[in-house]
Amino acid sequence: DLEDEETTGEVSKNPDLSTLYMLQIMSKAIDISLAKELKNLLFGSSLCCFSEEWKIQSFTFNNIPQLKYGIVQKKGGPCGVLAAVQACVLQQLIFSDSNRNKDTRCLQPSEVHRTKCLTMAIADILWRAGGHEKAIVALPSGRQQFTPIGKYKADGILETLILHSATRYEDLIVFLQQNIHQFEIGPCGCILLTVSVILSRSINLVRNDFDVLTNRLIASHGYCTQELVNLLLTGKAVSNVFNNVIELDSGNGNITILKGITSQSDIGLLSLFEHYDVCQVGCYLKTPKYPIWLVCSESHFSVLFCLEKDLLSDWKTGRRFDLYYYDGLANQDEEIRLTVDTTQMCTEDKENDLTPPLEHCIRTK
Repeated sequence: DLEDEETTGEVSKNPDLSTLYMLQIMSKAIDISLAKELKNLLFGSSLCCFSEEWKIQSFTFNNIPQLKYGIVQKKGGPCGVLAAVQACVLQQLIFSDSNRNKDTRCLQPSEVHRTKCLTMAIADILWRAGGHEKAIVALPSGRQQFTPIGKYKADGILETLILHSATRYEDLIVFLQQNIHQFEIGPCGCILLTVSVILSRSINLVRNDFDVLTNRLIASHGYCTQELVNLLLTGKAVSNVFNNVIELDSGNGNITILKGITSQSDIGLLSLFEHYDVCQVGCYLKTPKYPIWLVCSESHFSVLFCLEKDLLSDWKTGRRFDLYYYDGLANQDEEIRLTVDTTQMCTEDKENDLTPPLEHCIRTK
């Protein structure tokens, strides 16, 4: 019975440290009040459930030789979560060692290596959300941990969760290594990560990150909101993509605070909405620490990246360079590589615009 909190003391062999030490993980079962709070935060109601598109989605890799680094999306909906994890996997795959001169071989990892990169990516996402102090990993137990009653609709996943808390980064890594199949093979790895990142941040802090307390993390049609994408990328579920905070005078001496990104992100974001002047992406997202961007275009998230770490700091590198594009939903069967030449002038014809949306997104940078 796991109703009470207990410490799981397991002797684990960490392949990186090659030492035996006691793994300190606190484990407790989910209860109905927490499950209700999660559903309200996710959907705006405890009577809503995850859609089938979410229930069948994990972080399963592509087996096409040129795209072995890529995570495959089965159906529309959770693309924001998948693209964010994909970007963090690429960060590990391309930039985890100090060698700056990359070639495309890093995009053809072994199965063992890409799984390791997925482990490290998930660890970083959760540890960042926990303020670099803690992380919670939600895993299914295979049986209900509470009886669904009242205004709560069971979905067969939340009710089974055991919540495992780590307060040391090393413990988090080892625990994820032991359980990475739950995320990679699934079947519901996408839901597990979403719940884990919310609980690592905490429901109260996520709610306080929102501009409007009644906002939610999953919108209609099962799409990820910007708040959920920002939580995965930056550790905070803020509602906007501009830098810092904007204060608006809403009359009668009232100030409305709109929250944006507070520091340079590891991973960036480019948005088609900016091309249409609907929003402005701040430099904390537009110029991230690594040359990897989520691309938000027509209600879908995909990933754009460069193998040159110096792209964001060396103007010579930035004159002409290659970008790689990956969309896990598009049944992509080969590598897509774009060459960008910033020394050439480009004239836009707004009247007869046949420019692809991806190109519009790149030009916002």
